[in-house]
Amino acid sequence: MAADYIKIMIEEGTVMGAPGLPVLSDEILKAAVEEAHKFDKIVIAHVLTARSSQTAIALGVDGLGHLFIDRPELTPDLVQSIADSGAFVTPCLVLNSSILGNPASDLANDPRVHSKLSPEWIDILNSSFNTFPQGDMENSFKNVMDLHRAGVDILVGTDVSPVPVQNLGGLVHGASVHHEMQLLVQAGFTPIEALQSATSKPARRFGLHDRGRIAAGSRADLILVNGDPTSHISDTLSIEAVWLKGVQQQS
Repeated sequence: MAADYIKIMIEEGTVMGAPGLPVLSDEILKAAVEEAHKFDKIVIAHVLTARSSQTAIALGVDGLGHLFIDRPELTPDLVQSIADSGAFVTPCLVLNSSILGNPASDLANDPRVHSKLSPEWIDILNSSFNTFPQGDMENSFKNVMDLHRAGVDILVGTDVSPVPVQNLGGLVHGASVHHEMQLLVQAGFTPIEALQSATSKPARRFGLHDRGRIAAGSRADLILVNGDPTSHISDTLSIEAVWLKGVQQQS
């Protein structure tokens, strides 16, 4: 099975409670990027700090997985370099919030979420990574808005574990996508911009040209909600029906 894209890790552990983690040399990382590009593969870099983000952009990656949590003086230059490179950013604000010690309890207590999750996943939502409590979520909001205003494509992502792991708290499959859109709106996105970051923008950046928009000839992957998420983004959780490739799914 061929890979759809390549992800490289630039994680020195600064905000993950494990400073000093070994990181591959820039030479090895650059070789990985160049080889992937020879095969027309998208390259994404896992980064969580401004310094690692700067390194990734210098290596020529196509996208950043995660958003730098810190906000040093070089942030304006970093934002401009990301914009100039054409790279996208998948900030995973839900992860940043958890790293800073914020559980997703409001999401866990929402009856539209609580009724659909097992007790194990509810417990996960009510916990957090809490590895960088000295940080400030406002920095993440400012960073993502600076990137957005600079014209960088912002994509919705969550970094969710496939199974409930207690020290990987605050994240859960499915519902955290809705939470991510809520946090984007809290940062300053309009609801429509947040919806685009979860639909048309990821489809375009990953070359999935048959989906992500409601248009003739596109895949009929649709949801029907009770409400208006273009005005109130949390209405995306009020799901009434789902269609996959034009076929209504059983709830």
